Parts: sequence; C-alpha cells; structure tokens
Amino acid sequence: MRLSPEALEAIIQLHERFLARKSGGRRALLSYTDLSACDLAGCDLSGADLTGARLRRANLAAAGLRRARLSLCDLRQANLDAADMTKADMRGSSFRGAEMNRSVLAHADLREAKLTLHEKRHAEILRSLREPLSEDGGDAETPPMPHGKSYDLRTDFTDAAMRGSNLEGADLRRADFTGAILEGANFAQAKLAGATFHSAVLTGAILRGADLEGADVSDAVLDPEALELAELAKATRSTPVVRSEGDITEALRQHALWLDSQGQEGARALLAKVDLSDRSLAKARLVMALLPGAKFHRTDLAQALLAMADLTSADLRDARLAGADLRGATLRRACFNAADLSGAKLGALIDVGAHHTDFPANGDRARFVGANLAGANLRRANLVGADFTNADLTGAQLQQAKLDGATFTGAKLDEANLDGASLRRVKGLPKTP
Repeated sequence: MRLSPEALEAIIQLHERFLARKSGGRRALLSYTDLSACDLAGCDLSGADLTGARLRRANLAAAGLRRARLSLCDLRQANLDAADMTKADMRGSSFRGAEMNRSVLAHADLREAKLTLHEKRHAEILRSLREPLSEDGGDAETPPMPHGKSYDLRTDFTDAAMRGSNLEGADLRRADFTGAILEGANFAQAKLAGATFHSAVLTGAILRGADLEGADVSDAVLDPEALELAELAKATRSTPVVRSEGDITEALRQHALWLDSQGQEGARALLAKVDLSDRSLAKARLVMALLPGAKFHRTDLAQALLAMADLTSADLRDARLAGADLRGATLRRACFNAADLSGAKLGALIDVGAHHTDFPANGDRARFVGANLAGANLRRANLVGADFTNADLTGAQLQQAKLDGATFTGAKLDEANLDGASLRRVKGLPKTP
C-alpha cells in the first residue's frame, strides 16, 4: 500500500500529538506500507508500528524511532544518519547499503526473525529482503517463494556505513555486517554471538564487554590492539599467514617465470591472506597474482605491476601505490584508506588476448577514505558503492566510470574528469553550476 504525501503527513501529525499526549492524537500504524524514497528526516515516529514497511532509500536522517516496531523492514540504501532507534524492534530487517553514521541503536533488538509464507504480503517482504542488489544498485530477479515455507532472516547490515554509531547493549546475534564500515562504532556489552564481519572496517570500534562467541571476523580490518582483546578470544578469525623474506622472494621469482613462459614454467603467485605489511615491493611484478585478503599495511608498492590481480578484501591501508598499475584488477571491498595512489592506473585493461577483450578494474565497495588519488586513471572502472570520503582526486580521470552509490563527502575533485560517468545516488559530490 502506497500512501499519498498528504495522507502520510496527516498520520505523522496525529502521531506527534499522540506522543505529546494531546487530544485527538493517534499512534502511527504503518505496517506493510510502501514508504520507499519518502522524506521522513527529523520526524518523530517513536513507538510507531512499521512492521514489514518498505523504506528503501527513504530519508530518515535524525528521525526519532525509539521503541518503534521495525521488524522485517526493507531499509536498504536508506539514510538513517543520526537516527535514534533506541530499544527498537528491528528483527530480520535489511539495512544493506544504508547510511547510518552516528545512529543510535542502543539496546535495540536486532536478532534474526522467522517468516512463514502464509499470505501474499509475506512473500513480497521476503522477496524484497532477500533479493540481491545488482551491480548498478537496482534489484535483481529472485525465484518464486513456496507458500507455507519458513525462512530465518538475519538482520542485514551488509555494506552499511555506520561510523560512530552507538550499538551499546544491542542484541545483534547472527547479524550480518559483511563489508560494513564500523569505524568508531560502540559495541560495548552488545550481544554479537554468531555475527558476521567479513571485510568489515572496525578500526576504533569499542568492543568492551561484547559477547563475540562464534562471531566471524575473518578479513575484518581491526586495530592491532583489538586483536589482543579477551572479547575476541572466542570469535572466528583468520590469522594472517607470515612468510619469510626468502619465501616471498622465491614466490615472486616463480611468478615471473610463470608470466614470462605464459604458464609453462614457474608458478602463479598464490598469497591469499598473507601478511606483507611494511615490506618493500616497489616495482614488483604481480600481474594476475592471487592476493585476496592479503595485508599490505604500509607496504611500498610504488610502480608495482598488479594488473588483473585479485585483491578482494585486501588491506592496503597507508600503502604506497604511486604509479602502480592496477588495470583490470579485482579490488572488491579492498581497503585503501590513507593509501598513496597518485598517478596509479585503476582503469580498464584494453584489447587483451586473441579476442581483444577489455577488462575494467572492479572496485565495487572499495574504500579510499583519505587516499591520495591525484592524477590517477580510473576510466571505466567499476566503483559502485566505493567510499572516497576525504580522498584527493585532483586531476583524476573518471570518464565512463560506474560510480553509482559512491560517497565523495569531503573529497577534492579539482580538475577531475567525470565525463560519461554513471552517478546515480552519489553522495557528497559537489554540484556543478
């Protein structure tokens, strides 16, 4: 059900009277209502019933949602910055790709929910919550939902931006934080058993007193001191593989042989989850190397050849990549925060092989917060949902790049070329006159 703007405004006004205990007030009952893309910024809907509501891309910035019923809601790509959801019931809801910076979810109920398909609207909710986002941010098709079948729905924060959010004491058992940006988030005393944090950024997060038994923090970006916390002792985490200098040198030598002989000699470099932090790998030949989840924290990779390499979920914070060649590389959810990528090539590798195939770099959901990308070439790159907050993109070439849902808050874009770039739902991009 879709309400007219006038009808929705009337409901909100009556709810505000209800909260103020004025005569004629009435609690907002908006369950199963389609409120997608509605502007509810600053509205006080505390205690409202929004069960199963569709709030995709809705603006709820600074909204009051204390003790609201928000279970099974579709809040994908919604703006919930600074919203107050204290003690709200949000079991099984989806916040995929939502903006939730400085939001308050203290003591909220965010456990998984069970949904049984007894009615058509139940199937519609399930389809809405489970359907994947396609590359351009739209919805992909999902198969039919059998009537009467039950589904367990985990609360989903995949790729949500939650910098500085307060989740103190919240029940987040089995919640999915894959790829979420949780810098400075407060998880003190939160219940996080069985939660998933694959590729999440947890630098500066407060984990004091949190229950992380069985939580999966594999590939999560954590502060070194956080790894020593007793709270993480019962979590599942991947320990970076440490290789000696000699082993790394030999792996690079074998990889060079593999490249030069077109696979007939040597061996392709397989360095998944290997800790290569603080090493000097300037001008290294790592074309087509397999490096998913590898750690390159503060590593010198200046002018390194990384074309077609797999750097999925790699940690490249503070790395030196000036002039590096990353054309056609897989950089999905890689973290380049504060890295030097000045003059680097992150665009498409063109006219490859007998079939003359082009391979654009895939930086889907990659993080470039505070990175130096001055003069970098990102032509035709897939940078959907990438985070360029406070990055320096002076003179960067972004022609025909896919930038849907990307964040440019505080970024320097002087003389950057965005001709032909796809810019749907971009955040923080300065408006041109």
